[in-house]
Parts: sequence; C-alpha cells; structure tokens
Amino acid sequence: MRVLLVEDNPDDALIIEDMLSATAVEIEHASNLSLALEKLTRGDFDLVLLDLSLPDARGPGMIGLVRNQAPSIPIVVLSGLSDENAAIQTMEQGAQDYLIKGQVDAQLLWRSLRYALQRHAVEERINERNRELLVLKRISETILGSLDLKVVLDRILEEAMASGCFDLGNIRLFDPSDDTLRIATFKGYRTPEHVLAHRPLSKTVEGAKSRFGDRMFESACVEENVQACKGLRTLKEEGIASMIEVPFRAEHEVLGIIQLASRTPRTFKPTDVSLLETIGNQMGMAIQRAQLYEKTEAQARELAKTNKLQADFSAMIAHDLRSPLMNITGVAEVMMQGTFGSVTEEQTKWLLRIQANSRSLVELVNDFLDVSKLESGYVDVKRERVDLRELIEKSVESYRVLALEKGIFITNAMVPSLPLIGADPRRLDQVLGNLLSNAIKFTHEQGAIEVGAQEVDAGWVNVWVKDNGEGIAAHEIGQIFQKYRQAGNLKVSSQKGTGLGLVICKMIVEAHGGKIWVVSEEGNGSRFSFSLPTVMYAPENKRADLF
Repeated sequence: MRVLLVEDNPDDALIIEDMLSATAVEIEHASNLSLALEKLTRGDFDLVLLDLSLPDARGPGMIGLVRNQAPSIPIVVLSGLSDENAAIQTMEQGAQDYLIKGQVDAQLLWRSLRYALQRHAVEERINERNRELLVLKRISETILGSLDLKVVLDRILEEAMASGCFDLGNIRLFDPSDDTLRIATFKGYRTPEHVLAHRPLSKTVEGAKSRFGDRMFESACVEENVQACKGLRTLKEEGIASMIEVPFRAEHEVLGIIQLASRTPRTFKPTDVSLLETIGNQMGMAIQRAQLYEKTEAQARELAKTNKLQADFSAMIAHDLRSPLMNITGVAEVMMQGTFGSVTEEQTKWLLRIQANSRSLVELVNDFLDVSKLESGYVDVKRERVDLRELIEKSVESYRVLALEKGIFITNAMVPSLPLIGADPRRLDQVLGNLLSNAIKFTHEQGAIEVGAQEVDAGWVNVWVKDNGEGIAAHEIGQIFQKYRQAGNLKVSSQKGTGLGLVICKMIVEAHGGKIWVVSEEGNGSRFSFSLPTVMYAPENKRADLF
C-alpha cells in the first residue's frame, strides 16, 4: 500500500512512519498541500493520510481540493483537533475516517487505513454500478422512444460515447446482401472523409476481414496502443490512442459492431468492457426492433401501392363493363318505345328481360367497385352536419313505391328528437338503401317494416330496420356480413342479390367509427341495426309521425 502522508510537523510524521513500519505500507511525505497535490499528479498512491492544519491550507475544505486532484484515492484525516463538527464536515466532504493525534495507536491506524481502502472500493463499485444503470436506463428510454433506425443508432452511439468519455465512435450494421459490416452512423471525427476511408468488414470475405479476425464477431476486442499496432490506419490518422470494438446481436445473430475510441491513452477495466457488452446486448434488441419496423413500413407502403393499383384497375374494369351495359339498357328502352318500328308482345317481354338483367349487372358492377374502393381505403368519408331524421325520411320515401307494390307498410319508430351527427350523407343513404331494399325483398306481401332511430349512450345513436319476413337461420348470422355470402332466406325472394350489399354497409358504418349487427330468428323476421357516434349539436324539433 502506497500512502501519501501530508503532514507539516516532522515529529508527527516520524511517529506515523514508526507506527506503520511493521506493516506493508510505503510512505511518501509532503509537508504542505501544494506539494501534496503535485505529488498526486505524478505518483501512484493508494491512500492519502491528511492533516487539516498545514502552512498553505487549513480546514475541511482541503478534502475537496485533494478529491478534485485524485478522485479515485481514499482520504483518511489525522488531525490534532478533537472537534466533532470538524469530523462530520470532513466525512461529508468525502473522507473515509477522522482520527485524532495522540488518541490513535499503530493497530488502530493500520486498521483504519485498511478499512478505508475497503470502504472506498465498495463505494467505487456502487458508483460504477449506478453509472452503468443510468446509462442503460437512458439507452432503454431511447429504445422505447423511437422506432426510427437512424435516430436509435445516433442516440445509442451518443450515450455509449458519454458512458466512457470516448472521443470518437461509429456503428457498423451487417448488410446481408454482401455479408459485410458497413458504417451506419458516426461521431467525433475531425476529418469527415476518414469515415469513408473505413473499409467494409466481413467474416467470410477474405480481403475484408478485421485485424481481430473472427473474434470481433464473438467478444469485445481491445487495442490500448493504437499508434503502435499494425493496421487501423484511419484511427491513427484521427489521432486515436486506444479503442474497443463490441459486437451486438439479437437472438444469437450478429447485427453489427460498435467501435469506441479515445485520443488519450487508457486502460480498459473489466467493468468497462462489461458495460459496453451490456450496451451491445441492448443495442441488438433496439436495432432488431427498428429494422423490423422499417421492414413493416416498407411492406405497408408497397401494400398501399398495390391496393391503389387494384382500386384503379377495378374502377377501369367497372367503367368498361358499366358503359356497354347502360347502352344495352338504353337501346332496349328505345326499341320498346317503337323508335325502330313496332314491337310485338313477345318482343316486349324479352326486351324487358334484357333491361332487368342489364340493371342487375350494373348493380353488381357498382357493388364490386364500392367494395374494392372501401377495402383499398381510397373512398373518402366526407363528413358534414347531417340531420339524421331528415336523411332517414328521404331514404324511406325512395322505397315507398317499391314497398307498396308488395302491400308492405313502413312504420316510423324514430324518437321525436335526434341529434345532428357528423357523417357522409351519401354513404349513409347507401347503407339505409341497402337495408330497406333487403327488408322489402325478403318480406312477404302484406308484411310490415319498421325503421327507427334513437340516441342511446352519450355520444351514440342507433338506427335500425326491422321486418317480419322469413328471418335468418342462427348458423348463418355469423357470415351474413361476409363477401358473396347470402342467407338461406333468399329462397323466398325471386330477386337475386350480389352478396355484397351488407359488406358495403359494414365497411361504410365502420369508416364512420360505428358498428353494425343483426338480430334474427328464422321465421320471425330480422332487425338490422347500426350505431354511429354523434356530434352534439342542438337538433331542430321534428314531428314524430308515420311515414
């Protein structure tokens, strides 16, 4: 143990040296604080034994001066002053012990020095561990704070360099396309061109192997004297004295390495290497997460392009199909009017069939186009203030004649006061039209349909269309909102549907932030309901009567 004894009294210094003569202590003497501080800059001491009354300094404040000069060396105070307050102040300043001259013997002094070293070592380990935890905490916050790979790499490199006061650093990522490691981010280079001078490194390509060989991919590699070693030309030109490289991996697969370097010589302690390896492990998880996010984002962009192409193609096909169908319908209408000559009864029957089938095909094309656009996300819901009661009344009026042809009555079950809602009126009319059309289609002659609406929980309104037709079998309800699926009650109707109407309803309602469902029992009719969020405007008073 090398001890720097700071004592201006030669007799006291001799007494202390005599007390420690039988121990493994080597003493170097300084008679004032200035000389002691100078010796601390040049010597390698394990402990400072300090008197608080010197020619050039006095009092507990001396502790701070010594600690600033040699923060890693423990201090034991040996003072002639028996003052409890002074003892407390010195301990608060960072001294390990406070001994009083004349009240200490050789055994007590030797034991105090040993214990001071042991306590200081424990404190150093605790402080080191706290520092490591703080660094790892900041890196964890970085990992959780961003999914942008460049941001994650920059922040991790910054924290890693700060953790060991490094002057220069870079991170290389593994490029699977050519099995090499290439620099992804860097800091601290005096000459930016030197970054480009770093050659790609590889485990398999012979001409691109590191000077550390395969060990670089397995554990930390240290070079404490860069200027004297072979290779590392770029680091030498940057004035680097010492460096360390640490691989980082995820699920046992190497994703890259982090290289950290100092321009002043340093020795890497096992704790330094351990901290950087722990940082490397966290880096692996962070980078894998960020790379997965980038990959997912790229796939999402590609999928969006594909969806747009699909929507555009569907629109083109629908247009190309719809135009000739509309022409066929128009020509049939003109022919029935006798524009091209008289038409027999038999010919009129077939012309009517042509018209009906053409309209069905146009309906099918329109539904197919709507589904394609809704699935691709390229149909905008243009929200505006909508008077829900007025919208429902208009939709019902559009289907009144069709219902009366079958002797079906539509009753109004709306509450007197409904809130205004923020919605796309054209799309909501499409939903109501589909539900009313289905209700009329699957209800027997002289049947009844109920259309209602009411505000339920705060901020929500329910709308329903109820019929007393054949109903839907329980095993078919779960698939009623799937594409091209139709319930078995189709057998009661002579009209064939597209199997897309309810799918379109579901997509439109969900695009508004709502939901749609059906309650039905075979033989007892069906009730289709949907809910929508409201915009709380004061509605106008509307009368509640039958349609």
